[in-house]
Amino acid sequence: PHNIKYLPTLEVDLLKAENDRLKVAPGPSSGSTPGQVSGSSALSSPRRSLGLALTHSFSPSLADTDLSPMDGISTCGPKEEVTFRVVVRMPPQHIIKGDLKQQEFFLGCSKVSGKVDWKMLDEAVFQVFKDYISKMDPASTLGLSTESIHGYSISHVKRVLDAEPPEMPPCRRGVNNVSVSLKGLKEKCVDSLVFETLIPKPMMQHYISLLLKHRRLVLSGPSGTGKTYLTNRLAEYLVERSGREVTEGIVSTFNMHQQSHKDLQLYLSNLANQIDRETGIGDVPLVILLDDLSEAGSISELVNGALTCKYHKCPYIIGTTNQPVKMTPNHGLHLSFRMLTFSNNVEPANGFLVRYLRRKLVESDSDINANKEELLRVLDWVPKLWYHLHTFLEKHSTSDFLIGPCFFLSCPIGIEDFRTWFIDLWNNSIIPYLQEGAKDGMKVHGQKAAWEDPVEWVRDTLPWPSAQQDQSKLYHLPPPTVGPHSIASPPEDRTVKDSTPSSLDSDPLMAMLLKLQEAANYIESPDRETILDPNLQATL
Repeated sequence: PHNIKYLPTLEVDLLKAENDRLKVAPGPSSGSTPGQVSGSSALSSPRRSLGLALTHSFSPSLADTDLSPMDGISTCGPKEEVTFRVVVRMPPQHIIKGDLKQQEFFLGCSKVSGKVDWKMLDEAVFQVFKDYISKMDPASTLGLSTESIHGYSISHVKRVLDAEPPEMPPCRRGVNNVSVSLKGLKEKCVDSLVFETLIPKPMMQHYISLLLKHRRLVLSGPSGTGKTYLTNRLAEYLVERSGREVTEGIVSTFNMHQQSHKDLQLYLSNLANQIDRETGIGDVPLVILLDDLSEAGSISELVNGALTCKYHKCPYIIGTTNQPVKMTPNHGLHLSFRMLTFSNNVEPANGFLVRYLRRKLVESDSDINANKEELLRVLDWVPKLWYHLHTFLEKHSTSDFLIGPCFFLSCPIGIEDFRTWFIDLWNNSIIPYLQEGAKDGMKVHGQKAAWEDPVEWVRDTLPWPSAQQDQSKLYHLPPPTVGPHSIASPPEDRTVKDSTPSSLDSDPLMAMLLKLQEAANYIESPDRETILDPNLQATL
């Protein structure tokens, strides 16, 4: 169970959100193309502590600011005003095969006088950007500021902030699309990467510093904490920094769940020979991604033994693992992997969901403001739900079953859509996952704490209007039994299901038959690793 891969990371959510954006966008963006994904967000963003992040409501910061498309600067009469729709555009990169990236992030709109000059427009863009990063991270704005803006373009006229403004006036009638570019590698900054990933600037600088100095990094932590997404972004950064021509093999991904350590050893040995002979260096990958390491503690020995070429000529290696890692201490520091541990309790995972939902709400840019307060209450509840489930699994399961924030990325923006989505997610995905986790915890640790059915808290706190009628639709979770296979039960069946263990105790033959049936079901399962309902994989 600990190898469950229930997240195709952001791909599905990106496509869904792009579809939503096309439905509700107030106007087409001059810089967008039909094939570009532009709906949801990158992974990872931090907060001070889990309790603060997940119990602190973000309603005040969003409720206090008008999310309508007309917020911004207004300096004259309606007939003379021009509307600017401001977005951040990411440079198009297609480095990692199959990796979907969001190209455009909607920031907000501003009304400016029709007689606007470049200085006034600069201030309008600055204000929209400041408002946006303050909504994402009221405490520290991710370490970003208006200094993070390199420039912007409007109607194919480029404005670089550190240069003289263009001679052509900035304004035309109607809606004008403003595409903002943020400072990146060319400016020796990481601001663009910080904005995209929602990882605060000091943390991103630390990750990059570790990679450049030691060239080898392992990210460990529960599924759904954003490890794979971050490795892809770091790999892209390294490729861009190198200045090498982007070829198909410049980033090589090795899935350790599908390939063996011997396969990796042979691959790295061949690479080392190729590098030592200095033939075809252009074909040698700059970055090797080792996804889903099962024995991360031994990876250092394997890599050091196989990559015998000069250290500074070796590719960068970034690994991910869902398991806690204990590195052996008998290597020289310059040969060892450096470790980054991702935990739901600390940065950068613990505050990500709050920020992600803020970004998603701003980007929805629809007529949701009519019921803004109700929607804010619903979205504010999601991080609390995650924290509740995380706490439940900490009490009753093992570290292999902890739920990362990415579990809830597919959360729709809209109360009725959210209601349907959540009931389906709870009954068909969350309950089966909690059931397996509790069973695993019982096998490993026994009963660590008094049993509390997680549905009780959920039923008592459902945030949408008239939620009482939906309480009975949510399945209960009976206490686990190590032997017989228990089944999650709807509320009306709960008393019958909960009596099963005692009846089995009085009938050993029935207990044995159920054990045999469970074993047969387990053996016949076409894919024992994939325990979750397909809906979870589809939605997450």
